[in-house]
Amino acid sequence: MLARTRMNYELLKCPGCGANFPPPAYLWGSLTCAYCGATAVAATGGWPLAPPPPPETPYAPHLPRATVAGVRYAVLGRLGRGDSSDVFLVRRDSRLSELGVLKVVRAQEDAPLIAREFELLRELMDSKAQGAEHFHRLLPQPVAQGPVKDPEGTPRAAAVYRWRSGFQHTFSEVLEASPAGVDPRAAVWMWKRVLELLTFVHASGYVHGAVLPPHLLVHPRDHGVVLVGWGCAVRFASRQPLPAWSQRHRAFYPPEVWDGAPPTPATDLAMSARSLVAVLGGDPETGNVPTAVPPPLADLLKQQVNPGHRKALDDAWTLKEQLDAAAKEAFGPPRYTPFTLPGWR
Repeated sequence: MLARTRMNYELLKCPGCGANFPPPAYLWGSLTCAYCGATAVAATGGWPLAPPPPPETPYAPHLPRATVAGVRYAVLGRLGRGDSSDVFLVRRDSRLSELGVLKVVRAQEDAPLIAREFELLRELMDSKAQGAEHFHRLLPQPVAQGPVKDPEGTPRAAAVYRWRSGFQHTFSEVLEASPAGVDPRAAVWMWKRVLELLTFVHASGYVHGAVLPPHLLVHPRDHGVVLVGWGCAVRFASRQPLPAWSQRHRAFYPPEVWDGAPPTPATDLAMSARSLVAVLGGDPETGNVPTAVPPPLADLLKQQVNPGHRKALDDAWTLKEQLDAAAKEAFGPPRYTPFTLPGWR
């Protein structure tokens, strides 16, 4: 809005939040922002801020707080515990709030993994590979990074990412809920979502390097899968070995990569196949799955768990097309199959 001052017109904005003020009833009155409640009072030569309103009541003051890059967050609870870090659900402690994911390393020597993950994800957000607009929404979206103090006051490397609702369960938890293995029809859409995302990642020049069950999150209703745990990702053209491994999940790594060979797109495909074999109740190292898995799907998985297999593929999209063909042979035309998990909301 415009107010006339000394024969000039000046746009009046709230000094608290920047919203436009309504037209003043008279030139030297006071104005109150309808959005944040801040007031500005007239004075000769301008509209200085009135005394600030009392501080807002903090959200859930009983909850612990964490400050990253100058922004304070209320810690709502633990989401997961990885090999080197803890992951928490947080809420930005301000009037304009939002949920986030806080990742904190436990050991100081693992701090570089947090930094490389954050920077790599920022690079992927700049990728112009086909499907970027869609796949950017499926990647962890960086918000801030910096040290955060633990309860003893020791600073630890941390990063904050945007919260993505619905993706609550990992492949590891899926297997815990279905020890005998999931419905093979569910395994088909899970693998397809992983292969679609890997197509984008590889086209952008990267290998994830840790396509493990705890890094694959499922959205049961929407049949979605996202990939987290990007601290080991590398540019495959660099021919660098993986910077770290998960000893607990050794069975999901192709042997040559575990022995120090540089990862390639075929590495991610093999690890994705091994993860799918696991949720089907099979052996990730051999690719053997229960007899309930139809042969077309079982054969495709078995050839992909080993990158050295004569039929193993190194292109994610081509593998996805072969998966489509195997699923059609096993189950007929595609159709929606309900999939539920305990505690999902």
